[in-house]
Amino acid sequence: MARDTKERPQTADATGHRYVGQRLPRVEGPTKVTGETIYADDMKLPHMLHAKVLGSPHAHAIIRGIDSTKARQFPGVEAVITSVDLPPYEKNPSNRQSIVFPDSEVLFAGQPIAAVLASDPHVAEAALRLIEVDYEVLTPVIDPLEAMKADAPLVRAPLSNVDRSEEQGHVSIQNMEQEQDTSKPNNVASTTPFKRGDVEAGFAEADVIIERSWRSAQVHQSYIEPHSTIADYDANDELTVWTSTQGPFYVRDELAQTLKIPENKIRVFATEVGGGFGGKIYLTELMVALLAITVRRPVKYIMTRGEDMLAATPAPFAHIDLKTGMKKDGTLTAIQSRLVYDSGAFPGASVAAGALLIGGYYKCANLDFLGYEVLTNKASVGALRAPAAHNATFAIECQMDMMAKELGLDPLEVRMKNAVVEGDPLPSGQAYPRIGLIECLQAISESNVWKNRAASQKNPNRGVGLAVGGWMGGLQPASAVCGLNADGTFNVIVGAADITGVNTTFQAIAAEVLDVPPDRITVTYGDTKTAPFAGMSAGSKTTYTVGRAVKLAAEDVRRQMMEVAAPRLEATPEDVEARDGAVRVIGDADKNITYQRLGKWTTNFGARYASIVGRGSISATKMAPGFTAQAADVEVDPDTGEITLHGFAIAQDAGFAINPLSVEGQMQGGVSQGLGLALWEEMIYNADGQLLNGNLLDYRLPTTRDLPPIETIIVEVPSEEGPYGARIIGEPSIVAGMAAVSNAIENAVGARVTEAPITPERILRAMGKLNG
Repeated sequence: MARDTKERPQTADATGHRYVGQRLPRVEGPTKVTGETIYADDMKLPHMLHAKVLGSPHAHAIIRGIDSTKARQFPGVEAVITSVDLPPYEKNPSNRQSIVFPDSEVLFAGQPIAAVLASDPHVAEAALRLIEVDYEVLTPVIDPLEAMKADAPLVRAPLSNVDRSEEQGHVSIQNMEQEQDTSKPNNVASTTPFKRGDVEAGFAEADVIIERSWRSAQVHQSYIEPHSTIADYDANDELTVWTSTQGPFYVRDELAQTLKIPENKIRVFATEVGGGFGGKIYLTELMVALLAITVRRPVKYIMTRGEDMLAATPAPFAHIDLKTGMKKDGTLTAIQSRLVYDSGAFPGASVAAGALLIGGYYKCANLDFLGYEVLTNKASVGALRAPAAHNATFAIECQMDMMAKELGLDPLEVRMKNAVVEGDPLPSGQAYPRIGLIECLQAISESNVWKNRAASQKNPNRGVGLAVGGWMGGLQPASAVCGLNADGTFNVIVGAADITGVNTTFQAIAAEVLDVPPDRITVTYGDTKTAPFAGMSAGSKTTYTVGRAVKLAAEDVRRQMMEVAAPRLEATPEDVEARDGAVRVIGDADKNITYQRLGKWTTNFGARYASIVGRGSISATKMAPGFTAQAADVEVDPDTGEITLHGFAIAQDAGFAINPLSVEGQMQGGVSQGLGLALWEEMIYNADGQLLNGNLLDYRLPTTRDLPPIETIIVEVPSEEGPYGARIIGEPSIVAGMAAVSNAIENAVGARVTEAPITPERILRAMGKLNG
């Protein structure tokens, strides 16, 4: 199932494909590398005002009063807007996205309090300092474990009517129960239980039981472009929004519900997204829209890097208690876990996904999981590439190694023995469809990192570790349109924002169906008024869902072309085929009509045939989970705890790699982020709820000098519904890196670090060389 994709044939391959499966450079690559791509911050509208936002300096406080007199009088200021100046909208204090400025209570440091509008952004920024806010400072709650205690101060007012639609855009979980204890005020936003079998009986039959606690840091998505939004409300009471978002239709729907504006009066343009990783769905759009409605002028708000670090939607801290049991033959007997995810000041931590995956990689008859989504006085969290997955995987994959070691078993063979296959149940009870976890393990066993581990381990303090990971993926309907032009080229229009090169993939799909070179296909993603519906570009579902719609739309065009051409060829539609840029009689290639002639026949003045426009629409109800197996080769300096990464390998099931070049890029990018989570990235808060490293100088990201060579192995176990068998790609690659590195470190120096990032200090403590 694994294959080398470095060289692919230009003619039809063994599967009969000519264009899908080829290594295609991204169509938008040249404009990006030459700086010609237009981002939101590049846009200028007539009479546009710039917004600068005043954030709270306190993590928890009551606003006693706001005096903006001096700021309003500052030369060049057009308006100062607080909560009392905004037009009516539907507020929901339990959902951050529907609270623009708080009326009275501040819940995290950096929470927006007011905005200054001016034609010059520097004027607006200067005027911010003139706004005087009278705060009654309250004691913040920063640690989620402390927040769960019965005597803990309340983070905020009780929750009600929580909207979890954004979470559902990343992963679709069946048979899930998210419960809330309303018997008395507390800081637990929800609990998610999963149970199967009898865990006590399972532990009773185990020959080894491991029980540990695992902690993984709150981290930022660290996209290059901060959150960026422009809004305009015109004389026809129509709202237009240009924003760096992964979900333009989701933004439109949320704005319509909150502002009580019909969806056909809202137009959302997804501007080019300078990185998202799940963190750019819906954040500043409502605020900017309301500012534009208030002043009846276009308003632009571009977060600074510091604002984005402080007040966007980072990925949550997690504390996981895990107990696992295994027989001496390597059979898992029981898994029990308590998962605590820090949600920040509003609900939104995907603890259910973490609970699902901690028991979702292996067959085990006895499970008992309880996930807690806990509120604290920090910025509300969001998604980071497979939200909640790396935290849970860190715990279960390290304990799989620990059990294997104690029993004297090979860690790869233990995983092969227990790995889930098609038909096995998830903790939710839902059965897996066709999946490729076993095949990924087989592929990683053939990687250079794993095959050469014996030679690597001859070096002192050097070790190789293994881990698996996966992601279920999201599900959402999708549609696409494909039209034939007069010159025989084709236009494809989709509604999904292209954040990972999916338009190149869609181009290949349409080219394959229509049997023309990809440069004869142009793919465009439109706005919410001109494009067919598509879900969020999140949950790794874009190729899986929109790609299917593109394939159907191209097939519809092909059918229509054959119906027009067949009578002119004195044949039936069943007797013709669309090949090499023409509709021709099967078995007689000389008897044909080119796409260009068909284009003219259906677009010219007085044309006797209707224009050829194909449509494709799908509903997505069946998951196509993606799995990965990864191996790390590390060296530890026993005196300093410093880590050197010598090599890394990833095998991932793509179902079918429509564009292997893009798939490999996704795999390498995810690994790079996973290594950042493993070794460097951590948002650090003090007891007052102040972020201490809110910039990219102090928040440590991996650089190219930190990263090792990354060996990519594409595994192909076709999904049941994806285009050409493709399945989810973008998210599994980030999931296993933390655990693979931790296992390699233990293999190198015999020290088990249970907290990530795995810093030199934590390594030395685990080795007993530091106390306290």
